[in-house]
Amino acid sequence: MTEGAVMRNYALLGAALLMSVVPLPQLLGLWQPPWLAVALIWLVLAAPEDARLTVAAAAGLLQDLLVGSPLGLHALTATVLVFLAGNMRQRIVTSPPWLRFFLAMLIMTAYLGLAALIGGWFDYAGSWAGIANSLMSGGVLILIAFLFLKV
Repeated sequence: MTEGAVMRNYALLGAALLMSVVPLPQLLGLWQPPWLAVALIWLVLAAPEDARLTVAAAAGLLQDLLVGSPLGLHALTATVLVFLAGNMRQRIVTSPPWLRFFLAMLIMTAYLGLAALIGGWFDYAGSWAGIANSLMSGGVLILIAFLFLKV
């Protein structure tokens, strides 16, 4: 992979981190997807050689610092997300679009569920409605990526 493509992939992670801290009105805030998770899934599927567990952990630590969550919460969940997506990559890429969507949503559910479980210990989990809305909006973004960008 060329150096420009690698920089573009890391710029995608940087943009996802910045978009995760953009304040939105309360009604739209519930529909804000977990941008880092969407970007990491995209990175695993589009450029698996750039999607390493260390990159996911570093991006998760940066998100912890940006959003003020307990240090290591997003690092652990992002690492689990990349591990699951990397193990399911071949199955996701070769399956029909509707199955891609459901497999990606399964990975997103594991990501958000683990964040809610660990975050609940730190009183960070938030409402289940917010998690469900976040999951659906992330799923819509993943569906758009699968259908129109031809991963």
